[in-house]
Amino acid sequence: MHESNLSCPRKTVLLVDDDEICRCVTSEILENLGVTVHHAADAGRAICLAKANHYDLILLDLYMPSMNGIDLARLLQESGAAAEDRIFLLTGEEPEAVLKKIQAGNTLRIFHKPLDKAQVMSFFSTQKNEELPEAVTAQTVKIKGFDMSLALANFLGNESAFFSILREFPRYGATFISDYSSYLKAKNIKECLRLAHSLKGSSLMIGATEINRVAKELESACYSASDVQRIEEAYKKIEAKILEASESVKNHFQHHGNP
Repeated sequence: MHESNLSCPRKTVLLVDDDEICRCVTSEILENLGVTVHHAADAGRAICLAKANHYDLILLDLYMPSMNGIDLARLLQESGAAAEDRIFLLTGEEPEAVLKKIQAGNTLRIFHKPLDKAQVMSFFSTQKNEELPEAVTAQTVKIKGFDMSLALANFLGNESAFFSILREFPRYGATFISDYSSYLKAKNIKECLRLAHSLKGSSLMIGATEINRVAKELESACYSASDVQRIEEAYKKIEAKILEASESVKNHFQHHGNP
């Protein structure tokens, strides 16, 4: 159990995100602050949890299948399950772009992915001068395709949590490739866009900077829905990057195990 770093009673957060990696990384950051985290991968589960529990903070991923974070926030408010001042959208998109999508009169606020510890502490605590841990650097472990310093900084230096998630990356990557190729074959560009956006956020969280760069290209291509060839070319690039990174991860654990 993590010791609370907040100068207030233990807080409880509802985290709603369909992306497995994003849920794990965000949870790790929150739990390192001594926060209790409940998870939901979809709107239905989120609504059930919000009605059954009191949450000090609710984090809603902006892009999710069946219902996006903005619509889910409205539904939670209309049903009386949560007040607007406790709901934040969670996204890898720039805040200015998100604000354009929020209807006038809606004052939802935004947390950026990867979640910033200082932002969370400022929301929960009245203490303005909380001492933050120094940035963590990893100089001994190197895995091709991953910026270890960035990854461990996102995990607040918790190597065990990071490598636990990294071990699952090949499975995560294979699922992405399978789902994306199916949506692309069916010309379902809306779902292609959602998956590209999700990968953009999750890849940055685990330090996969090359995948993050190409995921941005893929997301941009999806916005030009009429140019299917551009989307297919970007997908081939991201597929190659995922397979390459997956092999690096497999080789690491085969030869080194966890550090």
